[in-house]
Amino acid sequence: MTAAATVPAAATPARAQACYDHSVGYETVPLGELHRWPRTGWATTSPYCADINIKANVMTDVKVCFRATGRCNDFKTAYARSWIQAATNVLDGTKYYLLFSSYSAGLASA
Repeated sequence: MTAAATVPAAATPARAQACYDHSVGYETVPLGELHRWPRTGWATTSPYCADINIKANVMTDVKVCFRATGRCNDFKTAYARSWIQAATNVLDGTKYYLLFSSYSAGLASA
């Protein structure tokens, strides 16, 4: 039996809930034809989440841009009032910002 097999099934939902418990409100600002959050600088991932999660108030597309690489992932659709993983398996302390296809407000948790 591997170590992963000994982890109780509730561990993943518990970590997800802890992650969402530390979410912050966001509101984007225009950046050319796209919209950005945070307004300036970078957001930083926490030890509470393994992923960068978004819960938009209305449907939009979002991608994550990383400071370390200077690259962004592909756009993902964020459906209204549903959590999505905009980026997965992100290291704690990673600096990033979010780009949206349109104005957006909601919750971010990372």
